[in-house]
Amino acid sequence: MPWVDEVIMGGTFDHLHQGHKALLEAAISMGEFIRVGITSDEFAKSLRRTDSHIHLMQPLAIRKEELEKYLLSRGCEKFEIIVINDRYGFALNSPDAEGIVVTEETYPTAVDINKLRIMNTMDQLLILVIPFVFDEKGIIISSRRIRQQLAEMTEKE
Repeated sequence: MPWVDEVIMGGTFDHLHQGHKALLEAAISMGEFIRVGITSDEFAKSLRRTDSHIHLMQPLAIRKEELEKYLLSRGCEKFEIIVINDRYGFALNSPDAEGIVVTEETYPTAVDINKLRIMNTMDQLLILVIPFVFDEKGIIISSRRIRQQLAEMTEKE
């Protein structure tokens, strides 16, 4: 049973993986309605300036389609996917939002969002922090690592 009416979250959702799915599952459990911010191609690339394999990032249309397919496959029908161009996305102008799902890495952004919401006379969001997901070798599963593995496979061919 959901804890809140509306939960928000955001990310690149590049090469949708188990880490993303853990976040999405938490959002599905937490909220009746899920509003997902997905980074524009430009914003995603600006966040990954040091990633030498950024050219292997999936285009927004593919990332968005995979995200939508996953949510529907999990029986989630009450959601909205919105393209975002900064780290706050729509969090500062979503007065109905009650919760936010983040990783340990993005927790500081959620804290900043709550400070800004208070300054704008909005309610703070309940923050749900989801731990990183590790592979069988104990390494954090990430889109960056997937892109690196794709590059290595391409080099071997």
